[in-house]
Amino acid sequence: MTQHYTRALKRLPLALALLGASGTSLAVDWTGYFRAGPGLTSNATSRACYGLNGGSSGMKYRLGNECDFYGEFQLSQGFKKDGIDYKVTLMTDHYTAATDTNGDGLKIAQMFAEAKGFDIAPEATFWIGKERGRRGDVHIVDTYFTEMVGVGAGAKGFKVGPGALGVAYYKTEASAVLPGHRGNIEWVGIDSNPGGKLNVFATVTKGQFAGGTKGAGLAIRHDQEKLLGSSLNNTLWLQYAQGSAGLNSNFGDLTAGSKAKSYRIVESINWQQGPFGGQALILLAREKNKQGISTKSFSVGGRASYALSRHFKMVGELGVSQYKPDNGQTARLTKLTIAPTLSVGSDFFSRPEFRLYATMAKWNKAAGNVTGQAAFDDKTSGNSFGAQVEWWF
Repeated sequence: MTQHYTRALKRLPLALALLGASGTSLAVDWTGYFRAGPGLTSNATSRACYGLNGGSSGMKYRLGNECDFYGEFQLSQGFKKDGIDYKVTLMTDHYTAATDTNGDGLKIAQMFAEAKGFDIAPEATFWIGKERGRRGDVHIVDTYFTEMVGVGAGAKGFKVGPGALGVAYYKTEASAVLPGHRGNIEWVGIDSNPGGKLNVFATVTKGQFAGGTKGAGLAIRHDQEKLLGSSLNNTLWLQYAQGSAGLNSNFGDLTAGSKAKSYRIVESINWQQGPFGGQALILLAREKNKQGISTKSFSVGGRASYALSRHFKMVGELGVSQYKPDNGQTARLTKLTIAPTLSVGSDFFSRPEFRLYATMAKWNKAAGNVTGQAAFDDKTSGNSFGAQVEWWF
């Protein structure tokens, strides 16, 4: 696979040159994201990162706490004919759970076609392929709390009342993955109040195999600009899932029955006031698995940046997360990172960022080994140091 990928990369400049020479109507958009960098720990072992091994998604604060090598790169080609705007998109991504990469792990993250302007529904966009749909994330924990992703087909943008309606069907049947169906309905961009937008996502799932189960989920997201007239932008998620549906509007455990019931509340704010910017999160969740065992999760944390000059800022992040299963002990983790940072701009979300960081973590015995490294089997604290670049374009 690596050899095929290398040959494809060698041909890419020629392909792009030919497209560019054919005219501006064939301009290729190239976008992407990546993070990488070296690191070490005070325990004379491989770089350690700190995250609870249970509880809800979205409780690992990422600054100075990413022991991976990751990138995603997307090519999009747009066309126009007879009043129809259509586009093809290809995204590859690579993930290695270590500082360096051995070339494995490359995959197709997106490959789909979309078109808009058909006379039967001029306002709607139709698509088919592998696509990442409505994704709603909190950056500091690198978690998409809504993520309609997969191989499917759908249409979106139908004007219905104060919002836009979309429908999609997804099918999973890759090797080593249990086959299943999923349907998603979205009603988004609803004007709810001045500066506020309401978005509603409904999900139904069914495992297509002996022992496969049904599921359903509902997620409501409210986005608020200039909260109470301030510089704060606020996002609130209210989410519920049952059976084989996931809280994030995706597939869950396709063997989970009606005993599996979960809810999650996520509150996130971000701000930029002069040189001071940041993002914060509060998460509450209760998730019951197919055996009926319930786990309660809680997390609170934030990242703040202060620009000392146009291109230099100090960044700090503090997060406290915990979970408690039925009849079990509470597992807790606290993580603090300080990171002097070079950036192309002074705002919190300016990228690229070139960081040096120092990370300190403490956890209790109920959390177990939060690093996954044998050197920490009997530890309840750790320190890590390193450098990282993060870039999106």
